[in-house]
Amino acid sequence: MFGPADLKLYGTALLLILGVLANVFNLGVMLVQQWRSGGVKTVAAVICFISLGNVLLQISTFVLVAAVWAGVLCGPDLPFFFCVVLFVWLSSSSVSFWSVAWLSVLYCMRVLSFSSVLFRALKENISTILNVALLVTLLTSCFLFSPFFYIHFRSKTLVLNMTEKVACIIRKPLFPPWVDVKVYVIIFICYLTLMPLMIMLSTSLRLVVYLCKHTLSMQKKQSSSHTAESYLLVCRLTVALVWVYFTTLLTISLYYFHAIFASGLSADMLFLGLSFYCVASACLLTCSNKNLREKLRGFCRGKNTNTLTRSAEDKSGVTATV
Repeated sequence: MFGPADLKLYGTALLLILGVLANVFNLGVMLVQQWRSGGVKTVAAVICFISLGNVLLQISTFVLVAAVWAGVLCGPDLPFFFCVVLFVWLSSSSVSFWSVAWLSVLYCMRVLSFSSVLFRALKENISTILNVALLVTLLTSCFLFSPFFYIHFRSKTLVLNMTEKVACIIRKPLFPPWVDVKVYVIIFICYLTLMPLMIMLSTSLRLVVYLCKHTLSMQKKQSSSHTAESYLLVCRLTVALVWVYFTTLLTISLYYFHAIFASGLSADMLFLGLSFYCVASACLLTCSNKNLREKLRGFCRGKNTNTLTRSAEDKSGVTATV
């Protein structure tokens, strides 16, 4: 029989496989598109950042769960590789979250029309601005979470039920003396969750409201129903992505703030939320992007065609017997 720790490990491994497959598919298609176009496409670049960030996030999440399952944290000192994994875990999640926010900004600026001269100038140069923003996000994330290389845990042992069995109790991580833990964690939580969440919500809701109004006006004018359905699909996918984004960032914020000012919540909720985010965001990106949808349909149709051809050959006896 499997225990709770085993089920948690295998469940995380299952989400890892699903998430990595979906994100690697998105990453591969976008990289091929970039290579064939001969230039930097902003949408493809943002999706590449999201997909690569999600892959690293899921792998590091699984490594963290496996390390806890293997009892790595019960030693007297925290292994350095665990600090590296924790740094990759936080940096990749930050890059992924901010990239989703930048993707929302890109869609919003391309679809909406503005009367202000400033917003018109931003709309004309949005691709260049976001390309620079992606690089700044990557560098800022790596710099902000670099103190995690220096953390260590202080552990102690307790004797339970007057027996000789010893249990390991892991305390809160200790940062270097030059880091004010409460101030630092509040800063990186605001950067990791609250700031991208505000950008995502404001731009996505503005985009959804605009598309809904535009769809209603098209239906009143009895325009093409196919175009109206396409706009409604974009609205549904945007709302779904906002919901996944909001619940994930809310879970992360709740976990860290509770860890600072209270006794702390179980990390299982955090690991599960991040794994779900990687899988759900990859699926929503595939559904919302035209190139990704077409590649997925072509892959599925090609696979089905090959299967039907083989079965037909088997039935007709055309297949040669060696």
